[in-house]
Amino acid sequence: MSSSVIITISRQPGCGGLEIGQRLARRISAVYIDKKTITKAGEAYDAAVDPEEDCKAKSHFWELLRKTPILQDFESYIPEVKSIVSDALVHEKEEEIMNRLLGDGSAVVMGRGGFHRLRGRTNVMNVFLSGDDDYRVENYKRIFDLGEEDASALLSETDQATERYIYKVSGKEMLDLRNFDLVLNVSKLDFNCVVEIILDYIHYRFEH
Repeated sequence: MSSSVIITISRQPGCGGLEIGQRLARRISAVYIDKKTITKAGEAYDAAVDPEEDCKAKSHFWELLRKTPILQDFESYIPEVKSIVSDALVHEKEEEIMNRLLGDGSAVVMGRGGFHRLRGRTNVMNVFLSGDDDYRVENYKRIFDLGEEDASALLSETDQATERYIYKVSGKEMLDLRNFDLVLNVSKLDFNCVVEIILDYIHYRFEH
């Protein structure tokens, strides 16, 4: 890519968003940021940097962190299996950590209200991945080894928790498609096809 771009990927649960995001990050040699990355960075920061240290020392920490495998070790994040999205209050440092991890190159940011938190940047592209209900239920049955009824109930619960989280972060409805530049129904497409469509959009928007 001739210039850096930040791609935020929001998605409905059960759409394979993490794998799509990781494939995309590999294709454009981008930093990959998700909930686990942000959590690890925050824990490392708290452990390594004394509150009394000066700004120069803190800046050096972030510079070193961006060079470590934490942002590129994709395999440890496939898949991130959890029963439900956390409904806790948004951590006060989450947005700051996200912005510091981005650096100057390209990045793929998974969820965490990235479409809202990075809205002031000019090189941001916001993607939303959706899927038919039966497709998402089938994925939950496979991932969690559940029957139809239990998978459907879990998906519904996770949907609600995700929507609550997004509203707390942004004050916006997750399914308001006006928040996004590109919306794709992944149940109709192969993951590699989804990546190619996103790359085409990037090309025509940022490189023409």
